[in-house]
Amino acid sequence: MRMGNIWAPLARAITATGTDRHVDCLIDLIGADIAHDLVTVTRYSATKTPEFVKHRRFSDEMVRRYLASYYVFDPFYASWRQERRLGIMPLKRFADDKAKRGQYIAGFLAQSEICDEVGILLADGGDWCLGIFLDRSTTSFRDSEIAQLQQRLAVFEALHALDIRARGADFSRTSAPTGPGASPQQKPSIPASLWPELSLRERELVQLILAGHPTANIAERLGITVGTVKNHRRRIYEKLDITTERELFLQFFQHRTENA
Repeated sequence: MRMGNIWAPLARAITATGTDRHVDCLIDLIGADIAHDLVTVTRYSATKTPEFVKHRRFSDEMVRRYLASYYVFDPFYASWRQERRLGIMPLKRFADDKAKRGQYIAGFLAQSEICDEVGILLADGGDWCLGIFLDRSTTSFRDSEIAQLQQRLAVFEALHALDIRARGADFSRTSAPTGPGASPQQKPSIPASLWPELSLRERELVQLILAGHPTANIAERLGITVGTVKNHRRRIYEKLDITTERELFLQFFQHRTENA
């Protein structure tokens, strides 16, 4: 393992904790001797839609497409919501035959000219994690490279934890995005022409579903019981002739595409 390439970026990453340079210096450290073509940085929540923090050598248009529709197919986002697992996450962990034909790999990554990626997921306060993704356009990451990132994970985690402690309780990493590659959070909005058969209350509930809120959180926000939320869901699905939340998202994104 070559260590000479990481000492300078490690020193910069240490001194950058608690400053606006932290994420960029952490990217430099993570990618110091792991060849990659571009970088994306995303925040995932268990109860909200993802936020795009910044990117390098990535398309602004693809950022907009991700926030508008592709995030629902993102296996890293789904994994965080379901498992809350941190650490080194190579794309091949999710890339079974079905996923390879799916909207994220065959759609989003293909359009982004990405053939492989690996995510470093770090705790980012509350139910959020910060995902720093190294991406390649033509070759896959080797097992030895994934193992190398795994060996250094404790350093990445410690630096990010130091940054969070230095920032204080009032800090929000994406409250005011600035600089190259920074992108504001976008929330899905239901067009007036979509799903006219739904009541105002049902549309309010669907809006929360599309924004990534789980059933318990929806119940709390609307001041109703979890059972009532489930009953609303059942009636919504019956009206729209669907059976799953995934189909709800698909109808929403299909309508947006057809009326763009």
